Amino acid sequence: MSEDTRAGPARVTVKTKADKAAPAVDHGVRLAPNIVSAPRRPRLIQPALQRAPLAKHIDEAKTFLRKLIDEAGSVSTKLPRGLAMLRVSPLLASFVGLVLVPSFAAMIYFAFIASDQLAAEARFAVRQVDIDTEASHESGSANDSGNSSVNFSFTATGQNAYIVTSYIQSRAIVDDLNKKLNLRDIFRRPEADLWARLKRNASIDELTDYWKSMVTTYIDGPSGIVTLDVRAFRADDAVAVANAVLELSESLVNRISDRARRDAMAMSEEEVRRAYEMTQSALADLRAFRDNAGIIDPVQSGTEIGKLLIPLLTEKIRLESELFVASRNLDDSAPTIKALKSRLDSAEQQITTLRAKLTSTDGNGKSLASSLAKFEALDLQRQFAEKLYGLAQADLDRARQRADRQSVYLTVFVPPSMPEEARYPRRIAFTILIFIGLAIVWAIGVMTLASVEDHRL
Repeated sequence: MSEDTRAGPARVTVKTKADKAAPAVDHGVRLAPNIVSAPRRPRLIQPALQRAPLAKHIDEAKTFLRKLIDEAGSVSTKLPRGLAMLRVSPLLASFVGLVLVPSFAAMIYFAFIASDQLAAEARFAVRQVDIDTEASHESGSANDSGNSSVNFSFTATGQNAYIVTSYIQSRAIVDDLNKKLNLRDIFRRPEADLWARLKRNASIDELTDYWKSMVTTYIDGPSGIVTLDVRAFRADDAVAVANAVLELSESLVNRISDRARRDAMAMSEEEVRRAYEMTQSALADLRAFRDNAGIIDPVQSGTEIGKLLIPLLTEKIRLESELFVASRNLDDSAPTIKALKSRLDSAEQQITTLRAKLTSTDGNGKSLASSLAKFEALDLQRQFAEKLYGLAQADLDRARQRADRQSVYLTVFVPPSMPEEARYPRRIAFTILIFIGLAIVWAIGVMTLASVEDHRL
């Protein structure tokens, strides 16, 4: 038996398909230490395989295949490691996707797609005519003297200006404008791009929102000047809409002025009406008293009675004096004494009658003195009502003058003109603003995520 045969199975040379393929793929794979290459001896393979255990050869094959697969895996991982140098970081990818790409899309839109928008500008002021206090006094004295000259001072009313601008930015003016112009056709011209034009079949609320984006107003606080800016896709449309807005604003100001005038007049007229009713009531009470008392004027009646009573009292005193003198020289039966007594009795009777009219009760059970007190109270009430009515009437006249002179006006000193160049959209400015805004939002998001990751550590 040769040395090869005595070596046993450990020195048997096994040649498999893997051994044939191993030289072709040189990946640095090393054979297992228990597999040794040997010269080809075909005549010894079959006896060695017969004497070697089958399970041992299977294990050796598995070991070889396992090492081959591991080496292939190590070779396959070399390609991703090489490409790892070219992988983009998530931070850069998010910046490109969230900032650069939308900014580039906005730049393309504003540069090649966005349609031109022409703007018509108008400027106006809401003014009110006031009368100074001194001017009022001067005007009052002038009216008394027959002169109608009045001094006026024009003041800006900021509240009325804000009312007008609020009306321009409201749905009310959209409804009023639709009666004069077709806003849907104006804002859906063929010149407008798909993004800028009004949506088809837009509701009134959507039209109002679109109107607010196309019409802007600005109020200068110190001067009260209102700047109106109307945009459209055609120059004549912008001018027509601006003129219509000014007309409706002036109508609004006139309605405000008329309402203020009516309110001021209503209060004065109500006072005049109340004073007139009071005067009528006092006159009615006085007339009822005269009908019941049967006296037109108790004061005048008392005055007339007093005028009649004074001569009678004088006559009585004279007759008493004569009777006293005659009674010293003549008897009581003398004709002179009788005549004097008769005349004295007649005078006393007249005096008693006249005094009875003043102090005693009449046929209705009322004295002239009590009637006089009642009459004086009613007459005083009448005079007070008439005086109050006169003051209310004068106040009504002054209120009418103030209402006529303190009026609100809308003065347009820069009318809308036909634009020749498109000022909107501001292509470069809007593109830069979009980029800056997206960059700020992206930076805030990145900082927020970074702070969250820091808190997790």
